[in-house]
Amino acid sequence: MDKRFLKSKFNIDKELVNILLLIAIACFIYFFIINQRAFLNVFYLPVLIGAYFFGKKYAVISSVFSVSIIYLMAYFSPHSFTPQEAGSAEFFKWFDLLTWGVILVITGYCMGILYDKKEKSKKELQRTYSGIIEMLSLVIASADNYTQSHSHRVSVIAQMIAKQMKLDPIEVENIRVAALLHDLGKVGVSEAILQKVTALNDTEKVIVKKHTWMAINLLEPLGETVTDILPMILHHHEKYNGTGYNEAQKDEIPRGAKIIAVADVYDALTTDRPYRKAFSPLQAKQEILANAGIDFDPKVVEAFNQIFPYIEADRFLSNSA
Repeated sequence: MDKRFLKSKFNIDKELVNILLLIAIACFIYFFIINQRAFLNVFYLPVLIGAYFFGKKYAVISSVFSVSIIYLMAYFSPHSFTPQEAGSAEFFKWFDLLTWGVILVITGYCMGILYDKKEKSKKELQRTYSGIIEMLSLVIASADNYTQSHSHRVSVIAQMIAKQMKLDPIEVENIRVAALLHDLGKVGVSEAILQKVTALNDTEKVIVKKHTWMAINLLEPLGETVTDILPMILHHHEKYNGTGYNEAQKDEIPRGAKIIAVADVYDALTTDRPYRKAFSPLQAKQEILANAGIDFDPKVVEAFNQIFPYIEADRFLSNSA
């Protein structure tokens, strides 16, 4: 049977399973606890974990599940949770359980609301972050039209490679944004150098190499919102063998920077520049494959090779639009 069919039919919510497993463990321990009423407070743990990490839905489900299990225990094991005193012991037993259950569900719901508010704040911060990125893109465009369009194409290719490598969605987005801003520092490099037809002299090479640090200096004042993308921008000109701008090599180079490096070189090779004509897509691809393990991380090159047909298809559609 097709594995994808099985996956669609038996799609398991792993987070919910983990929360319910915590509840099941608590129930198991319950049988070895003398003061069972006091032990009821332990059930707050999976509810709070569910609320904090996964939101209101998980908090309410885990609290209702906990209450259901305890009520079933109380029903099928009449001596459970019953105080030793005679008289109205049964009434107080169920009254205590009702009070505990209501408080547990309310706690889960309230914690879930706090989680939702936290997520809303994160989304608002993300929108602000995206607005800043768009403004910075306009700064790049005003400095050099090639750099702006090049950065957009690199961001698209880098995102495709990252997805092919099955990276976490947050990391994929960080790589996309870092790729969009990877040449921001070129606003500090004169157009005469950027558009020079002949080879750069040693002084000009030093100036161009500084553009990664210029980008960092421009972005650092934004604070924590850009912390994750700064290393990718700084190291996107590193080479796998350690002969790049800052001489970092292999695992010293951030994964995002390795991905951006491949996307950057591919787009640069397939674009006309003042000093040379563009390579064909296949020529550029072969150039990158030939430098796997030298300039580029072999794993990134492998992912690039797998999505190569889609790169050209996407470019064709973009040019046709």
